[in-house]
Amino acid sequence: MSASREKKARQELNESGYVDPRKAREAEEKAKERRSTRIYTAVIVAFVLLGVVLFASGRIQAGNEAKETARIGAESAVTIDGEDFSVNDVAYYYGSIYNTFANNGSSFGFDSSKSAREQQYTEGKTWHDYFLESALDYMKESVAVAHAAEAAGFDGAEQMDSAEQSNLSMVDLYASYSGATRAQYLTAMFGKYMTEEAFVRCVRRDALASAYQQSYSDSLTYSAADLQAAYNEDPDAYCSVDIEYVSFTTGLSSDATDAEKSAAMEEAKAKAEAVLAAYAEGRSFEESAGDGTYTHLAHADRSVTSDMLTWAFAADRAEGDTTVAEQSSGYVAVLFHSRSRDDYHPVTVRHILVADEQTAADIYSQFNNTGDKTENEFATLAATKSTDSGTASNGGLVSNMRKGAYVQPFEDWSFDPSRQSGDTDIIKSEYGYHVMYFVGQSDETYREYLVKNDLTSEDYTNWYNALVDALDMTVGDTSYIRTNLVMKAN
Repeated sequence: MSASREKKARQELNESGYVDPRKAREAEEKAKERRSTRIYTAVIVAFVLLGVVLFASGRIQAGNEAKETARIGAESAVTIDGEDFSVNDVAYYYGSIYNTFANNGSSFGFDSSKSAREQQYTEGKTWHDYFLESALDYMKESVAVAHAAEAAGFDGAEQMDSAEQSNLSMVDLYASYSGATRAQYLTAMFGKYMTEEAFVRCVRRDALASAYQQSYSDSLTYSAADLQAAYNEDPDAYCSVDIEYVSFTTGLSSDATDAEKSAAMEEAKAKAEAVLAAYAEGRSFEESAGDGTYTHLAHADRSVTSDMLTWAFAADRAEGDTTVAEQSSGYVAVLFHSRSRDDYHPVTVRHILVADEQTAADIYSQFNNTGDKTENEFATLAATKSTDSGTASNGGLVSNMRKGAYVQPFEDWSFDPSRQSGDTDIIKSEYGYHVMYFVGQSDETYREYLVKNDLTSEDYTNWYNALVDALDMTVGDTSYIRTNLVMKAN
């Protein structure tokens, strides 16, 4: 489990960012709202997990079909910005989305053991329809940025070469697990018409788009006056509050009657009011919690909407103010301490989370007694030894860490004023033992970081949308594509 005590942001179900299934249905009903802030990584990892199952079920293309399928796969299916793209170009995006849901989509109503053509996504639309429409949308976005990169003379050769190498290496690795060839694996993952040439072409296109997007985002700069003006427009968005609160929930099941719910809510409210009464008599909130849940948030931001935070962020809020606020399944007693502009400097650390002290000591000794004790060496250890699934793949990296988002021992060590780059230690938290590595402190304050991120996001999104909206896309005979785009159980 991660050191963060915030609910994790929705993680993309594959690193290429093709689809966020938790928002899929909602986004569909919102006129296909474009995920314009998505950065292509061009390294597809979710699909590999499905391969062993596919090969075990015998869905490998027979050799005598190769010539015909290669011909069909090369047929033009879509024209974007004057360039023709084949069935296989569409299949690359379709397959990425399909495999994402095949690995993770059961909770969203998709069953990969059945044909996507026979499962309803929404009324009048099958999952196959959704996959195909999404594939075309994402394909247009990638082409738009890649064409813009080419027009600007952007050199993404290094990123494209790296993406090609890493993707093919990944394909070969997982193909070997199933005793398959590279060609067999690609057809199993992206449909029977996929070829290595088409796969590499799409990987390189996405890598170019990703590199150019990142380059553009990195090029956006803002003056101190720009940051201050943005802050002045909505100061609460870049502040935090220090509050204590005690929550009382009803604990009722969803099938409780209205009378039961009403009674339980009244009881929760009475308990919350009792906390305020005890506080007025000199007892602390924590001492008065009873069977409620006590929490102290020294840096609660406005990222979550609630009656409690609306009250806490009111302009006239003063130290010592208290209230009882309703929440979805109960009531909460709240004590306000202060408001902060968050002018502290975020820090960046790496950590390796393990279950027991001896394992942590062994890792700590291995790092400090061998090699050059560099950040890269620590990151390599984190990638192979950390049990924190949220950070292990990034070498245990926790960047631009803000206060109030992490368990106290983790935060106390990281924000210790005496901390120096390269410092290491072992700390214990409720999640286990953390082998820590301090990377450094940001030059900008957390408030500046937030404001700059918002400005960058807005400007980047406007640029991105303009690129995509300016392109024409003409889809060929839809029935032809539907017929020739064949995935697994389809």
